[in-house]
Order: sequence, then C-alpha cells, then structure tokens
Amino acid sequence: MGCVIDQVMKIRSNKKLFFRKLVTKNAMKKIDNKELKEIIQSGHINLLIGSGCSLDYLTTLLDIENRMNEESTKAQAQKDYYKLIKKSKAVLEESLETEKDEKTKLSKTKQNYDSFLGFWANTISSRSLHIVNKQVNIFTTNFDMFMEDSCERLGIPYNDGFAGQINPNFSVANFNKIQRYKSLQFDNTSDIPLFNIIKLHGSVSWQAKDEKILYSNGSHIADDLDEKTGDDFDEGYKKIAVINPNAEKHFETVLDTNYASMLRKFTLELEKENSILLLIGFSLADNHIKNLLYGVMKSNPTLVVVYFSYSQYDETADKLEEKKNPNLYVISPEPSFSFEKATEYLGKVFSNHDVSDQYEDEE
Repeated sequence: MGCVIDQVMKIRSNKKLFFRKLVTKNAMKKIDNKELKEIIQSGHINLLIGSGCSLDYLTTLLDIENRMNEESTKAQAQKDYYKLIKKSKAVLEESLETEKDEKTKLSKTKQNYDSFLGFWANTISSRSLHIVNKQVNIFTTNFDMFMEDSCERLGIPYNDGFAGQINPNFSVANFNKIQRYKSLQFDNTSDIPLFNIIKLHGSVSWQAKDEKILYSNGSHIADDLDEKTGDDFDEGYKKIAVINPNAEKHFETVLDTNYASMLRKFTLELEKENSILLLIGFSLADNHIKNLLYGVMKSNPTLVVVYFSYSQYDETADKLEEKKNPNLYVISPEPSFSFEKATEYLGKVFSNHDVSDQYEDEE
C-alpha cells in the first residue's frame, strides 16, 4: 500500500513540475501537441463555451447589446432576444422548426456537439482515479440546450445543477457532487465520468418562480410574446431566467445569488493547482468574465489557458495579451477556425495524427 501511495505522490509531484515549467517559458512561448495532450490528461479540465459553438443554428447577438442599452431601441431588442430564445426551444422539440434550411442547420449543430462531447467523454473515461477526477466543468454563456441534448442522446452522465424529481430546484452546491459506481460482486467503487454544465447566464430550461429557479422543458416560454407589448410582454419575459445582454447584466449577475455563485465557482475551479481552461467559440467580449479570467491567470501560475481563436491570431496586435500572460496560449492554425475544426484538432492531438499547428516547437 505504501508503494502505491509513493507512486501516486511522485506522479503528482511530476505533474506540478510540468505545469510550472510550461507556464514559465519565454515571452514567445509555444505549446506543441505533446504538451497539450499532457496537460489535458493530467490537469483539472475546465471548458468555456461561447455562442460561436451554436452559430450554425443560432445567430450571435450582433448589435443587440447596444440596442438594449438605448431606451429608444430597448423594447425591440428584447423582442429580438426573445425570438432567439424561442427558436432555441427546437433543440429539444425539433418539430418546432419548420424551415427546411434551418432544420439542416439544427441537425448539423447537434452533430458538432455530439462530436465535441464524445471526445471529452472518451478522454476522461481513461483517466486514473488516483491522479485526477473524471469530471469536466463546462462553463458556458449560452442559454440553449445543445449540450444537455447531446448528453441525453449519447448516454453521457451530466450535472446541470438541479436536484429533485418532481419539482427539480437549481443550486450551485449541486455541482460539488461526485457520482460513483459500486460493483455488485467485489464492492469496489470507481468515479463515473461526469460533465458539470454550468450556465453562467442562465438557460431556457430555467424558470424563475417564487424566488427559485425551477426546471422546465421550455413550456414556460410563451410562443406569442413577440405580439405583446408593455406589461403583458414583461410579465411573460421575466419568467425566463436568462440574463439580458446589456450593460446592466453584470450588476444583475452580482445581485442574484445563483449567478454570483456560478461566477465564484468559475474562479474557484481555475484557482486549483494544475487546472486547464480551454476556450472555444468564446470571443472574450464579455468584460466581466474576461476580467475574472485574467485575474486568476495572474494569481495562479499553474493555470494553463488555451484559447481556440476563430480568427487567425495576429501576434503583432496581440489583442488577447498573450505575450503578457505566460500561461495563455492561442491556437489559430487557419482562418475561420470553427467549433467543428477545433474538435477535429483535439481529436488528432490524441490520435497522434499530424496537426497543422503554428505552435509546434522548433527543434
């Protein structure tokens, strides 16, 4: 037993050393595929998923945030946002989508999420229990149900923060639970691979009622709100527990217990030693989340942040300040590096196939 403990402690020590060496390279740092594979296999995995991952079916917010900040355009902007929320109900009920082209886009987006989550399920399933847990924290600002839908269809266990069967209630504390499997014959236990799906800005499955967040299949979202105005619109709109994309959303986030707790969960997970955060489909336009992330990057030298950039990264402009942050790595091997291409990239890293990677270390 002592030998096993010594071996585990040695592996953990080597892992800490690897992470520290990785984030103390020179300013023109590079990360090769071998290093990327190693930190994913041995680190505490966190993902930050943005609207770019659902872009094939759900359009991005474009100028809606600016319009919500102006009193003269706020009402119409809220209706446009509502239409996007209503459209996302088709993720769980495909019959709601009647346009042929949109049905094709919906199916394609589901396939992309299936491939992405399938990759991570396979990756964490092969982990050793004694080294790192078999959990992946998926933080997202998306309100759609693509991830939950994929997990259900693929049979992947996930935790969405709800507890209870008859009237499920949401609590951030539920994300601290670990599921284990116990064998019938030998009484052995093992971690069940699990995704924590943490929706920082709420979800179409969240219904605000009696100062609680209850689970809903989307039935609380009326189909005719775009035809209503004034108090009639507001009454139906306030039932949807999704943060408005306006300048006040961060004040709303801080004031609301659940939203504030999720942001705290985000920082706490990144503050853990040897954590890794991969950003995909996320533009970092959300200054509140960006500031939290950059703050943790400075306070936790073992944190490794890998940003998959849709646009080919301009090292000269260095808008993400990669050079100033030794633990930030930007991967953008080609223009229009989409969610689908990022998943393919990760798959090739783990299958040891050649990857067209501008960050390969030179001998």
